[in-house]
Amino acid sequence: MRVYGVGHVDMETLRDNGFRDLIARARRVLRRQRYKLTGTALGRERRHVRRGIRAYERSVASGTDFYLLRRNVHRIEKGLTMRPTRSQFATDYIAETIDAFHGGVTQRVLQPHQPEFSWMYSVLVNYFSVTASSEHQLIMQARNKFREAVTFVDTAEPESGPHMAEVPMATVKIDDLELLATGRRSVRWFTSEPVARDLVDRAVRIAAESPTACNRQPYRFEIFDDPASIAKVAAIPMGTDGYDHQIPGLIVIIGNLAAFFDTRDRHLIYIDGCLAAMGLIYGLEAQGVNSCCINWPDLPDREAEMRRLLGMEPHERVVMLVAYGYADPEALVPFSAKRQVDEIRRYRAL
Repeated sequence: MRVYGVGHVDMETLRDNGFRDLIARARRVLRRQRYKLTGTALGRERRHVRRGIRAYERSVASGTDFYLLRRNVHRIEKGLTMRPTRSQFATDYIAETIDAFHGGVTQRVLQPHQPEFSWMYSVLVNYFSVTASSEHQLIMQARNKFREAVTFVDTAEPESGPHMAEVPMATVKIDDLELLATGRRSVRWFTSEPVARDLVDRAVRIAAESPTACNRQPYRFEIFDDPASIAKVAAIPMGTDGYDHQIPGLIVIIGNLAAFFDTRDRHLIYIDGCLAAMGLIYGLEAQGVNSCCINWPDLPDREAEMRRLLGMEPHERVVMLVAYGYADPEALVPFSAKRQVDEIRRYRAL
């Protein structure tokens, strides 16, 4: 059939053109949707979370996943502290726990000289002692595999695990802690005196004691204390213009999304990373080392630049940065008045 007018057009051609137009419109819609999912800040987070879950799954498949092992041993240890202690529990995850422990030991990535080994070994010994009367098939199988795993170990004595809560020693008075907190200021101008690495390491050790979800510690500290490296890193985040050229030390806190198996935990790298950051900052301050928190903006160009510079994995994200050094006594610092207690808290009953 033909349509005549100024010219003539084959109906089949019209149908073909209409189909192509429909495909083109569909592709434009898909591109817009894809941008909404991956081109925005939320989209990028979703993409990194998916990558983290895939990395977690690959790690579990390798048989040596320490994030799974830390989480599950922590869950078992919590079970051992329950009152009364149950003679049968953790049946839904004891098998994967012992598989991971066995894999770590047999592949020599988990060894007795490591503090984590002592903790895990002690918890599992306690667990199989408490559940000795259980005839649950999974517990019995796990017990046998655990015995097989520890035959690879030359010496293995329980050295850590559940213990009695200790009454806090009054070595740090609340007045001292309050003085430390209220006296601290964000310092942006420093002397040229370098900070000894053992002081920084001691602050990191304090940071590592911060609470973290299921003891996974899904973060690490990348520390720079040479001028050339600091200049490269400090130029990336916003808010450092004008003072970045004289920062003596710089820490990048990086969160690892491969520590989690589900999107529900996607915020934990920020929560746990910032809990650790506060311990780090107070650890520095207590040794006379000043610091300044540097916000990390979620901007694609800056994230890409930091990823390239630090060689970050696809499932890692920057949480924040911390500049540190000794304050220049002739420089000013902001007062930054804080909100009062009555403004930020309320006691409630429901």
